[in-house]
Amino acid sequence: MKFLSLVDNLRKAINLAERITGKNLTLPVLSNVLLATSKNELHILATDLELGIELSVAGKIDDEGQVVIPAKTFSDFLNTLTEEKITLEADKQTLKVHSDNYEATFQGINPEDFPIIPEVKTDKYIEIDKNLFREAISQVLPSIGYITTKPELNGIYFRLDKNTLKLVGTDSFRLAEKTLTDDNFKTNIKNPLEMIVPLKTMQEVNRISQEGPEDISLITIYPDVNQVQFLFKNNSEIRLVSRLINGRFPEYSSIIPTASEIKLSITKKELADAVRVAGLFCGKINDIKFTLKTNQKKIIIEAQDPSRGKSQNTLPVNVTKGTDLEISFNYRFVLDGLNSIRGEHAIISLNKENNPGLFQGENDTSFVYVLMPIKI
Repeated sequence: MKFLSLVDNLRKAINLAERITGKNLTLPVLSNVLLATSKNELHILATDLELGIELSVAGKIDDEGQVVIPAKTFSDFLNTLTEEKITLEADKQTLKVHSDNYEATFQGINPEDFPIIPEVKTDKYIEIDKNLFREAISQVLPSIGYITTKPELNGIYFRLDKNTLKLVGTDSFRLAEKTLTDDNFKTNIKNPLEMIVPLKTMQEVNRISQEGPEDISLITIYPDVNQVQFLFKNNSEIRLVSRLINGRFPEYSSIIPTASEIKLSITKKELADAVRVAGLFCGKINDIKFTLKTNQKKIIIEAQDPSRGKSQNTLPVNVTKGTDLEISFNYRFVLDGLNSIRGEHAIISLNKENNPGLFQGENDTSFVYVLMPIKI
């Protein structure tokens, strides 16, 4: 194998692939990447057996071939280079790399030992704008934790039904739901579709959308029985294949409040700043208290801990309906919700001190964030 490439293009691709590699002591091959040349492209493959990635980098091929080398070492090496171009030459299980001022040799392993990354063979697809999908993912991801006893919660739940695509995430303490209407995506899928895509996979989809080639504008999702493929394709191509989480996502619609006794509007930045300060003084359960004074049109955000002290901040609010209320929330979860909603103002709907709160953007009904209160 002999391949000439721009260093910047190769560096970006290897950095993305290196994140997918597995850290499995019993299967050291998973910490490597496979480099294979074909039709003036270098294909880079990496996998941890749950998630696999294949990227293509354009360049000039003199000889075709393949080699498997340590991903992190190669990534660290490329990140130090300042040259514009680089040449890769593989001889059996060794890769020689040279540029104008650098030369290095990487000892690899037998390419036959590298796991196969499966092809998802289905004609069913969902096509969506990359930036729109990234925005939706970024709104839902903060609400997902990792719960060993509830694997069905360890990913984003997709539901395609009629004219909408819903993305949902929850850790049982809060829930985020993003709804995309059919003017935001294309699909040939006629029947309802449900799948749970692992958290790591969606984090990588989000990262590739941000850090991948700028010429890629669309993402095509190919859902299959036990796996899903995300294809980023234009002049460049990135293929991400993931196993799906087996299990049934909980029926969550009843958790989202459909009515409220109290509804208020508040400047999002001011509230976030006040919550962030209060968080410095909260106890072990990260609790802060909201005290709503309806007639005075103000809300008091406070927290106290015997070993830290006390914080209290009063902010003006626009109360459209409701009575006075005291309710406590986890301050980190409040900040996650405020960061996820869009617009300058947050609309907060409340009922009683033990009922969940609903957070939304002022002019965005496509996203809802439901947060359970802390019972003290």
